[in-house]
Amino acid sequence: MTFAISKDTYLPPNAEQRDIATLATIDLQGLVTRDPAEITKLLDACVTHGFFYLNLQTSDAGRQILEAEQNAYRFMEEYFSRPLETKMKDDRGHPTHGFKPIGKYTGVTDNSRDCYETLKVARAEILAKAPQLSPSIKENSALFDTFISLSHFITQTLLSSLSDALRLTGSSRLEEFHRDGELTNTTLVLLHYPKHEDDTNIGHNKHTDIGSITLLFAEQWGLQVFTPEEKRWAWVQPRPHGHATINVGDSLRFLSGKTLYSCLHRVIPVDGKSQKEDRYSIAYFLRPENNAIYEDADGQKVTAGKWHDDKYVMFGEPHKKQEESKVLTGGMEQILV
Repeated sequence: MTFAISKDTYLPPNAEQRDIATLATIDLQGLVTRDPAEITKLLDACVTHGFFYLNLQTSDAGRQILEAEQNAYRFMEEYFSRPLETKMKDDRGHPTHGFKPIGKYTGVTDNSRDCYETLKVARAEILAKAPQLSPSIKENSALFDTFISLSHFITQTLLSSLSDALRLTGSSRLEEFHRDGELTNTTLVLLHYPKHEDDTNIGHNKHTDIGSITLLFAEQWGLQVFTPEEKRWAWVQPRPHGHATINVGDSLRFLSGKTLYSCLHRVIPVDGKSQKEDRYSIAYFLRPENNAIYEDADGQKVTAGKWHDDKYVMFGEPHKKQEESKVLTGGMEQILV
């Protein structure tokens, strides 16, 4: 089932109805109860587009995370409103831990830098109650414990459902590459795109996600996907409260023998230039064990940990170097265009 958009739905400036991506809606409770029809829909979405909406309202875990989502937004508004020098105390210079300031990576257009700041909370550190966690995270430990626990349950449910759909058994099941107790880069990321009027820092450059499954909450416009059928950018419509947006990442594509589809996407201001309002989103990135081995975009054997590290290096490289490599877009751009 695809989401039917009403004619009076708000659209970004200069956009038409045809500019909205048509994405399937999957029911979380149907996956929890192993409904064959829902599992078939999930596989179809992950093979054809790699992006879909997840209805959370029918599941106990879904309803709980929706409540936590609103509490997380309130935390973000307070945290990101702090002076930069205060937030920089949480900068650990690491892709999965702590604060990242604006402009560390390339932006959407040539010679621009990114326009977002983040606070990253690794699942491993939350579980270990690591002393190096930001004081702000420690002070809100119940919120982050809950949000990460529920996010992990939801993404693991998606993973096991895909294993069923692909008829995987034993050590070939996708969950076997995401075992508890193994080193992993699974991380919760809070993203803030501050309001600004200049075009020095623009959006979040085109990319595919590093890991396996991304669970995204975003109530504002800005996210775009590159559609496989029409080979153009289309807006991902923010769903009414009660849904998350899910996408397949590189690692899941590689672990599935490139059967599943890692979707190319980006974030841009709705008018293409300046950020007219503060934009917030929350993403839980489920990633494989660092020692998991798969065949990357170039057909080379690589560990999940190395792919993760190489991709983060590429996020910061100049646009020309990014265009010469398959790393940033996971090889999908060469397939699509």
